[in-house]
Amino acid sequence: MTLLEADGPATIRAAVVQCIDEVRSVTSGSGSSDPAVIAGIGTTAAHALKGRLLHDALLAARVDLAGTVHFDNPVELLGDSRWSLALVLSPWKQEVAPAIPTLTPSAAQTGVVDTVVRGSEGAVGVNTNSWASQAAMETLMGGRTPKSVLILGSGGSSNSVALACRRAWPQVRLIGSARNVEALSKWAQRFSAECCGPAALAELLRDEPPSLLVNTTTWGETDASEAAPFAFEFGRLTSPGNQFFDLNNRVSALQTSALQAGMNVMSGTFMQRATNACRAALSKARMR
Repeated sequence: MTLLEADGPATIRAAVVQCIDEVRSVTSGSGSSDPAVIAGIGTTAAHALKGRLLHDALLAARVDLAGTVHFDNPVELLGDSRWSLALVLSPWKQEVAPAIPTLTPSAAQTGVVDTVVRGSEGAVGVNTNSWASQAAMETLMGGRTPKSVLILGSGGSSNSVALACRRAWPQVRLIGSARNVEALSKWAQRFSAECCGPAALAELLRDEPPSLLVNTTTWGETDASEAAPFAFEFGRLTSPGNQFFDLNNRVSALQTSALQAGMNVMSGTFMQRATNACRAALSKARMR
């Protein structure tokens, strides 16, 4: 299935529709007019709750925000009754999923929850990132089908991106690479993909760079993250005219290198805007 529309805003709206439909498939009710209280957990949650991208989305959806609250861990989050919607950020996306009794299909397929919406029937775990990353990747590809997709990293985001790839391009050659062998093996089995460690990547690719290269690691998220060497030989993965999608919002060294190699490059900002549009719509339509 495709989310791609004539322009970016329409593509984001298509992602929002699919995300809302998933929630409605597992719960029922009507929208609430109560002001929203939005919670968050994760390393960057305190910043995200104050961030312009979230508040732009809430304003566009006309969500009345009563306040925000930050928690240190899932136990604190799920034990508090004040919030109506919660942002679940790294490193908690996979840890929260088993604690939520009701999951949307995307959350269940990936084992990843990035948003929790609370209604009269209880909490629902949602994976907005799979829809948001699909919108971003389809936009970057411009309607073309990639010959191959390489996903770097084995955390929660790698699962969301892989599901997005399988929805958009079911038959594409999907490859994953990461240092965490156990997590990578489970990922490959879940999404019928190939995988290998960073050292074996060139051999697996046979020196043919992927049509679409996706970085789901946190390398590039901050200046400090770039102080350590990148785990992959990035130059061997780039090729003029191919696509690089970096989930990090910050303009990173990887994005600069990809541009210098003549690639089409997208940061994580479009995906983040799509994710927050989904969250705002969920807050507007939350079940009470």
